[in-house]
Amino acid sequence: MSALINEQLYNILIVEDDPVNIDIIVDALTGRYRLFVAKSRAKALEILSHKEMHFVLLDVGLPDGNGFEICHTVIENEQNYGLPAIIFMTGMDNPADEARGIELGARDYITKPINNVVLRARIKLQAQMLRQTELLSNLARIDGLTEVNNRRAFDDQLRIEWNRCMREEQSVSLCLLDIDFFKQYNDRYGHPAGDECLKAVAQSLSATFKRSSDFIARYGGEEFAVIIYNSDTEIAERLVNNALDAVQAMCIEHKSSTVSDYLSFSAGICSTIPDELVDTDDLIRCADTALYEAKARGRARVISNELE
Repeated sequence: MSALINEQLYNILIVEDDPVNIDIIVDALTGRYRLFVAKSRAKALEILSHKEMHFVLLDVGLPDGNGFEICHTVIENEQNYGLPAIIFMTGMDNPADEARGIELGARDYITKPINNVVLRARIKLQAQMLRQTELLSNLARIDGLTEVNNRRAFDDQLRIEWNRCMREEQSVSLCLLDIDFFKQYNDRYGHPAGDECLKAVAQSLSATFKRSSDFIARYGGEEFAVIIYNSDTEIAERLVNNALDAVQAMCIEHKSSTVSDYLSFSAGICSTIPDELVDTDDLIRCADTALYEAKARGRARVISNELE
């Protein structure tokens, strides 16, 4: 996740076929979380494949399958269903069943009849644990200098967005951009000024790519990457050109540049609708090739490409 999620925005999938139990759970959790209901295995997997769920309240017995099998399917297919925290619900007060669920990867176990107070307390505990994990994960994913995402976060997010776009048959664009003549900038103005330059570019990119689905990262050195979800070549090119204009409009002096008196960058974009024939490495190579072409054609420009 690129940002911390407010507790009330956590998604909970209730997988239960008993209307009475569904009413009890919904009544206990409404207003605290976003709730979704599936009364069968098929519907549960359909929802999980199209919507990120943070928690799954999973009944052991369903008309078209059992909860243990569903738990195994979800955990073994993270690329299709994400990795929600699974909490089993069952009327069988059997330690062997509880142990089996935990061994499969479930986080907790609730027995029926469901007690509202216990249910809310268990979910709240899991939400607190998830939030702590997010906090630690975010700290490890942030570049210390620019305060945007780092390369580790980029690698993870690109995989997530790739799988998401493959499921939804949506396009994704990757932009790799490189500050023009940054070594010469450091040589002329000094490394502290270079650090301030990187910070300014990161802030400018964050102001341009404002959608919650836009993902900005420091790719390495003076190079940044932007993942643009649901974006074809035309849209991505327009956004990146806006970003280039914004960086140039800061008028950061760069007298060692041969293309401008002010700071600029070169950028390469690659857009595609992911499928089984290509992967994220192909997308990166495609964007990098476009970046190389932008530099070869004079820098301070944006070159687009498409991954066939």
